[in-house]
This record gives sequence, C-alpha cells and structure tokens, in this order.
Amino acid sequence: MQVNIIKRIDTPEGNRYCLVVVGPNGRIKPDWVIVNERQERHPEGAYYLDWNEEGKRRRVSLGADAAAAYNSRVRKQRELDAIASGLFVSNPVDDDSRLRIQSAVADFLEEIQLTR
Repeated sequence: MQVNIIKRIDTPEGNRYCLVVVGPNGRIKPDWVIVNERQERHPEGAYYLDWNEEGKRRRVSLGADAAAAYNSRVRKQRELDAIASGLFVSNPVDDDSRLRIQSAVADFLEEIQLTR
C-alpha cells in the first residue's frame, strides 16, 4: 500500500486536496503543491496522510508542519508494510501494560504517607 501526503488548500472554487511537491532528496517542499499539473506555493492549509485500507480511503490530518508530515508518512508506511508482512503492530500509546507517571507518583506518595 502507498501512503501519500496531500495538502488541503483554499482555492476560489473552495477547499481542494492537492499532492505535495517532493524535492530531489525525497523530502517534501514546504508549502508547495501540484495544482492542475503545475507547482504552486500555498502557505495556507494543512497536510494530510492519504492511503487505502480495506478498500476505503483514509485521511488523517497532520497539521501545518511539513517535516512532521513527512515523518508521519514514513512511520505510517512502515506500519502498513509490517502489517502486510504479517507482523503484529501495536500502538505504544494504546498499550496499557506500561506504568504511567501519574499512577507511579500516586503510588509513591501513598507509600510515603503510610511509612511516615
């Protein structure tokens, strides 16, 4: 599966999703998009990840930072490649088996209160 970065820009006809311009080093050029097969500079708008999953188009907003959008694309592409290879991918944010700082602090304070 291919993961693309698109940018939602304002045009006289309304909002439009356009592909971003990729430089020779593989990184995206900030604020540059392809509109009607021409490169144009559009500082307004937000970047989106765009891919197909189980036959449905998925889009996720990434904000206005081009570097963060590129890093998110690389991460998502690696995730989809791993799933296609049959590997199990877990999201560390959703993993509840880890000890969180707030609960660790609460446990520590409770223990200190009991021993003193």
